[in-house]
Amino acid sequence: MSEPEQASPRLTQATVLDSVLRDGGPMPAARLGIRTLAFLLDFVLLTAVATVIIWKIAMPHAHPGAFAEFNQWSLEFVNWLSDSETQTEAAPPEWSEELGQALAYARDLQLLIFWLYFAIGEAFCGGRSLGKLACRLRSVSTVTLAPPPIMAGIVRGGLKTIALFFAFPVALIATIGALFFNQRRQLGHDLLSRTAVIDEKYLKVNGKPPPPITN
Repeated sequence: MSEPEQASPRLTQATVLDSVLRDGGPMPAARLGIRTLAFLLDFVLLTAVATVIIWKIAMPHAHPGAFAEFNQWSLEFVNWLSDSETQTEAAPPEWSEELGQALAYARDLQLLIFWLYFAIGEAFCGGRSLGKLACRLRSVSTVTLAPPPIMAGIVRGGLKTIALFFAFPVALIATIGALFFNQRRQLGHDLLSRTAVIDEKYLKVNGKPPPPITN
């Protein structure tokens, strides 16, 4: 009697993605190191741009005296911090209610700038930010393997911004911790937005050109 044929493994979306988004696969997933470098490039650029927009353009109109008041408070705080006797005798200097409102406005504007930058890159620039472009990375949807759709790009940009600015470093540690629960090197915001980041350098090495970028 012939031996019974072994049943072929059942194909699921997860197994298909694992075979595609792997080292040596058609669309190798980017490693954490190169993703970190791309993010740092974006972060430095965004911080510089946001600083100019907030303190040179927005704040002079919304809160004209905030910059001078913040500089004065910073000087007083540095003096308090450098004098050990003052630290034991007096509390650290507090900023005024007006300065607090101005700083809250600056924080909200910075969040908006970061969110818009990441969302536009994901949704309208083929899954690329400038940092990803420099490192030859891009995001793809795990549903279509094409660049993320508009809503996924907006969600992904928002989740990344939230992880960076809220509950830091807990949220950042949580999103990185997701790496230990999947084989596709997806971070927390990747999983929640149903995206992954691929490394296009290895597509070239394997002799396979990157898939066409279409939205």
